[in-house]
Amino acid sequence: MSVPQEAAVPAQSADDDLVGAREALARRLGSVINTLAERDDVLLDMVWDRDDTPAPAWFDPQLVQVTVNGSVALDEDTHPDDVNPLTASGRLRHPVLLGMTCHEAGHARSTRWSAWEASASRAAVRAAELLEEPRIEARHLQERPEDLVFLRACAQHIVLPPSIGPSHADRWRAAASAALILGRVDAGVLSKREAEPVRAAAAKILGPKDLASLRTLWRRALKLADGDQAALLRVARRWVEVVGVDEDDELPGGGCAAGDPGPAAHGDDADAAGGQDDALGAAVAAVVKPVSVAAQIRTGALVDPEETRRNEEAAARAQQRKRAEESAQRAAQDAARRVFAPAPSSVPTPPNSPVCGRRAPSPEERVAARRLGAALMGAQFREPDRIRVTSAVPPGRLSGRDAMLAVAQRSRNMPVTARPFRSKVRQLTEEPPVSVGAAVDVSGSMGPYASVLASASWIFAHGTHEVSGTAATVAFGAAVTPIVSPGQRPSQVTEFAANDGTHRFTEAVNALDGALHLSRPVGARVLAIVSDGHWEQVELRRGEQLVQRLSRAGVHVLWFCLDPRSKVLPGAHRVAIGDVADIPSALSTALVTALRKA
Repeated sequence: MSVPQEAAVPAQSADDDLVGAREALARRLGSVINTLAERDDVLLDMVWDRDDTPAPAWFDPQLVQVTVNGSVALDEDTHPDDVNPLTASGRLRHPVLLGMTCHEAGHARSTRWSAWEASASRAAVRAAELLEEPRIEARHLQERPEDLVFLRACAQHIVLPPSIGPSHADRWRAAASAALILGRVDAGVLSKREAEPVRAAAAKILGPKDLASLRTLWRRALKLADGDQAALLRVARRWVEVVGVDEDDELPGGGCAAGDPGPAAHGDDADAAGGQDDALGAAVAAVVKPVSVAAQIRTGALVDPEETRRNEEAAARAQQRKRAEESAQRAAQDAARRVFAPAPSSVPTPPNSPVCGRRAPSPEERVAARRLGAALMGAQFREPDRIRVTSAVPPGRLSGRDAMLAVAQRSRNMPVTARPFRSKVRQLTEEPPVSVGAAVDVSGSMGPYASVLASASWIFAHGTHEVSGTAATVAFGAAVTPIVSPGQRPSQVTEFAANDGTHRFTEAVNALDGALHLSRPVGARVLAIVSDGHWEQVELRRGEQLVQRLSRAGVHVLWFCLDPRSKVLPGAHRVAIGDVADIPSALSTALVTALRKA
């Protein structure tokens, strides 16, 4: 990178407002350069829209001046007024600019050159300038380790010397790339894994032995004290010997404190440095670009494209699940309207209806309903919460710390925000509502259990009514028949027969879901399935999807197994029944347990 000696001239096309904004940014950046460099005499200038130098930034040791190329450091759509390096958030929003400034501040801190020795060869001077690049970053990180993320953010603008001809270009560029990239590994800026492509490309050109010798030299340079120009030149002369170039060759530089380093190519412009077949330049680009992008993602200046892709996919899946759930709820509402719609009195009972009569409840059934209601009431009860509240006045326990804060605020005529008195108050806890749906199989194999299930349906309806809950029972066979409608407190027990040969399970559960809102996450919701599970394959497949959906929504799906060989759908909890008479008590116990867990 060359250091232009003439004054920076704003672009001719920039209007007065843009010129003023650029000058204001240069002043803001100039106010932090001495803090970064731990000096008080460093000047800072910014240049814009310059075609004569691709350099991102450089330092002139003789003028003690840092120059930052604003066109390289900032995106084209970034207005200078939006850049504020004086705040932490402003620095994180533009980490590349701060990284360039930190690098040049490292030069201002550690590069103490006056003039090179007259005996120093051109090649040795260029080698010294290259070795100075990782050395000053290592020194800067020793003093300001928090600037690592900024140095990594500007890694994409690490300068790679351009190709200068076939005679010694390959070995010199490979050695320069090793110093600039692998040297930063030993300086603590890059990791060994990140720099592996450059190590492999440099070893292919230089050979493993010479690359190891060069690493010994740059590690020695990293340990040199600031201003030890003689020792740096000794390391540089040995560097030239290992690389095998003529000491009088006019070699390209790669340093930004060189006085007049000459033209250079950026790491992200590797093709311009050596053409499409430049494996070394491609390796440098493969290293520095991901490092820079990752650092900017860490600061929040960029969004991780992989994370964006994952978020978009997750959002698409969530939207798809939402549409599927909305469709399922609409289907449930439609099923509830069909099943529980009141039939006109003039319409005769369908011939396939399992309802075969109604009777008055027995005393035992009334006692069981009252017991279930009492048990549900006990399970539904929630102790009041005790919450801590603060106050500026008694009563309550006094906090000495907050009391002193209040005194201090009053003495300074500040608003008193301290609340030194603390107490606990009881807050009522809302009791969860109860919704119970029962789907009863009325196929021929369920005939022995029909009377007990009719009794259990009546008990459930009255027991849940005691806690202002809602219960409903449907029978599913060739059709879906309501036994107890939602919220109904039947005066009689509805008896039904079990003599069907098919199973419309999904329609039955959809009707219960639509009527009781089982899939909505509110309160204790229980779905009781009483069946032997010997269904058609299509109904088993659809039922499995429906049960899993309700289970994911927080519904307690209980499957009362009357046959130990019966199949239980995934998502349902098996409740084994040894005797038909145990069905009402087992249903009641399961419901109380579900309510306690709500």
